Amino acid sequence: MKLDSTRHWSDWVGAAVFVAIGVNLWRQSAEFGILILPSLMQELIVAVSFLLRPRARGRAASWQARTVAYLHTFSVMGFLWYASAHRPDWLRPTPVPELRTIGAVLWLCGAVFSLWPLWYLRRSFSVEPEARTLVTSGPYRWARHPIYAVYLWINIGILLRHMTAPLAAVLLGWTALLVWRIRYEEAVLTEAFPDYLDYRARVGALGPKLKLRAVR
Repeated sequence: MKLDSTRHWSDWVGAAVFVAIGVNLWRQSAEFGILILPSLMQELIVAVSFLLRPRARGRAASWQARTVAYLHTFSVMGFLWYASAHRPDWLRPTPVPELRTIGAVLWLCGAVFSLWPLWYLRRSFSVEPEARTLVTSGPYRWARHPIYAVYLWINIGILLRHMTAPLAAVLLGWTALLVWRIRYEEAVLTEAFPDYLDYRARVGALGPKLKLRAVR
């Protein structure tokens, strides 16, 4: 793989940040052992994507759109790091073992499934709302934002394992930012790709659209 030495400095920063996140995730996740590998692979795929992607064809111009994107990307991660170091009571384990088990399964399945859409999006990945290529194959046949759909699974799994009010509040805020972020991203994609309107009409945001037949 030949890396472009002339690419924008932000691509190198993005790659370095997500490599650092992956390293820290590996060091801080002794609880799960080898089960952390799917999450580690997520971060490494994202890091490499910064070095493979072409220049953006379009991007959101407003600082609000970029702020929402960064808050949505790093808010839960930042909360988990802070709570682990300074407020462990915010992450106390759920007292019901069955809920913790279900949460672990959701988290692990989400981490594994996230590799599929990330791989398809790798040359078009960005944190900020940007347009490079329109990806409609693979998991993008079923959802316009399959990565976000999988992250919902992961966050629900985390909440089931650590059902506390502070974590629930952060995840509620994350969900609100998700709605906002999707609007910004789809505005950029619609402007860059005229076919996106048809794609949006056919495919649901976070899953297949339900076609309800009228009862006669």
